[in-house]
Amino acid sequence: MTRKLLTGLSAAALSLAMGVSAQAQQAAIGTLPQGALGYAIAAAVANVVTQNSSVAATAVPTGGSNVVLPQVNNGEMEFGTSNTVETVYAVTGTGNFEGRPLENLRVAAVLVPFTVGLVVREDSDYKTAADLKGKPFPTDYSAQKFVEMCLKATLAAEGMSVADFEPVSVPNFAKAVDLLTADRVAGAYTAPGSGVIRQADADVGVRFIGIKAAPDGEKAMQKIAPGSYFTEVKPSPANAGVKEPVTLLGYEYTLLVGKDVPDETVYQAVKALYEHPDALSEAHGIFKSWDPKRIYVPLDAPYHPGAEKFYKEAGLMK
Repeated sequence: MTRKLLTGLSAAALSLAMGVSAQAQQAAIGTLPQGALGYAIAAAVANVVTQNSSVAATAVPTGGSNVVLPQVNNGEMEFGTSNTVETVYAVTGTGNFEGRPLENLRVAAVLVPFTVGLVVREDSDYKTAADLKGKPFPTDYSAQKFVEMCLKATLAAEGMSVADFEPVSVPNFAKAVDLLTADRVAGAYTAPGSGVIRQADADVGVRFIGIKAAPDGEKAMQKIAPGSYFTEVKPSPANAGVKEPVTLLGYEYTLLVGKDVPDETVYQAVKALYEHPDALSEAHGIFKSWDPKRIYVPLDAPYHPGAEKFYKEAGLMK
């Protein structure tokens, strides 16, 4: 399905449901499939931007960053969601974008902190990543190479690698969790609180396994996923699958945009997000801990001029 058709369908739905003006600037936000926490974040962003600016934004489920970011770079979608690690990789042509720099990609906003880690069925005996050695485990994510990279980074922190598992290929983490629910793999790799994890926890019960770091484990992790860090995640209604405090891999989520998207469109979008944090937290609980003053942080990637204009006006950027 083309972006033109996707945007047309989404815009029509928004106009009917929300009474969006026909004069509003339409903007698609490419993101992960429905059920993923990334999709929920993009949908919250789209809702707040649409309700508080002249931009009618729509979250469009597409795939991982290796699918979404080239589409934003090529002008097939106005915005896309990713993370600080892959953002830098994409604009510099390194990491999982080695030799393929996306020169038209720009940063619009830094959103919420994000955590990912190993998850197993609650009724299993697996307590650590080492317990999973030799077991079937999704290691190849054809449509979400970033998940694959984070898995490798997490294992590196424990002195392990994907070669320690019986490899299983999947398109994305949602399929990996489906296989876990069906008891066809020993574990999966995903984010606490995502829709698929909530469903899996309700269906069979799942729990996250914390990182048991080897000496210099965090440095080993950061060699594969620059900018990542250890972060403790505690049980809460927002963290389905977290049964006790666990250490997971953390990074920041970002909103990216094509360089040719009009400055005013980007300006209005980031202004709406910065000025309405309460609306964001109402749209999704992950934003409850979001500090709007961190909507801009220096990155090794260029910001869009429309975003820079607002951040300078708000005193966030020199």
